[in-house]
Amino acid sequence: MNEEPTKDLATRAFQKRVLDEFAAVRAEQAAMRKDITEIRTDIIEIRTQQAAMAKNIAAIDQRLTTLEKTVDDRLKETRPIWEAVQEQVQRLVEKFDIVLQELYDVRTDSKIYGRRIGELERRMLS
Repeated sequence: MNEEPTKDLATRAFQKRVLDEFAAVRAEQAAMRKDITEIRTDIIEIRTQQAAMAKNIAAIDQRLTTLEKTVDDRLKETRPIWEAVQEQVQRLVEKFDIVLQELYDVRTDSKIYGRRIGELERRMLS
């Protein structure tokens, strides 16, 4: 018999294992390429969402700036009115203090006159 077929079997088995390993490596590479493609797609989506959020934040910032300006303008418009109201309230407080003082004076005078009338009535009865 020829010994060559047995030598050939060992070589073929080794070559088959090597080729199977290469095929497995290629399959893994294909799966990794698919994963990388999905990751890139996710990154693009995230960047798109980030850009949209940045635009929204810029719009909110602009609206806030406009609102602050409007509030400042309104404060400037209403400040003289508010100061006039405060001045009028202060004058009312002062007038009310005078009215209270006069009321206290009237009460005091009323008590004094009540005592005098009481004394006069006692004198007349006695």
